[in-house]
Order: sequence, then structure tokens, then C-alpha cells
Amino acid sequence: MPTKALPENGSRPRLDGRRVLFDVEADGRMVSCAISLTALQDVSERRHFKPAEVLQCFTKAQPRIEEIVRNKLRRRGAHVAGLLNVWADDFEDPEAEPSEADLPEAELKPAAGG
Repeated sequence: MPTKALPENGSRPRLDGRRVLFDVEADGRMVSCAISLTALQDVSERRHFKPAEVLQCFTKAQPRIEEIVRNKLRRRGAHVAGLLNVWADDFEDPEAEPSEADLPEAELKPAAGG
């Protein structure tokens, strides 16, 4: 059975329950990312997927998804590590400031007096 080559820009996307995991090359490094199924529904303008359709929809929307990832990386800085999550609201306002959900847990600091 022939094997398919990996995409030039990273590993194959893979379904992990309620999200799609994928990698994006940005500034010469690979960044691990995830997009929620809700966000994928929004960007693909489909409300329901059969499990077999999820990765097909991701592939069709991948250029737009990767654009959002690169915008988020520019805003959060190169020093931040961890999984970059793409949410539905990232497609509504691509220039918005990153939320706490965008930052890895190591970057979140507990509130004073807490």
C-alpha cells in the first residue's frame, strides 16, 4: 500500500475527540495547534459533520486557519510555548487581543491574594 507524503507545512491533521490537532510552520519553527470543532464548523459554514468529513473540512479551510494561527503567533510573541488553540471567535475578529485561553497554563499567573 503506498504511503502519502506529509504536507510541506507540518504533520497531517488528526481528529482528537472535540478538536483537530495540527502543526503550522511559522518563522522556521513548528507550532502545535488545535482547532475546536465549533470553530471548524464556523469557518467551513457547516453546522454538522459526520466524523469522516471533519478532516476534509479542515483541509478545505486550512489556508484560512493557518492565517489565523500566524496572526495569533505575531500577537503572543515567540517566547510563548505550548499548544496554540483556535476558537470560533478567532474568525470573527482576527486582530483582537489574545485571551487567557490563548496562553499556555505556564503563562497564566494566579490573582493576587488568591
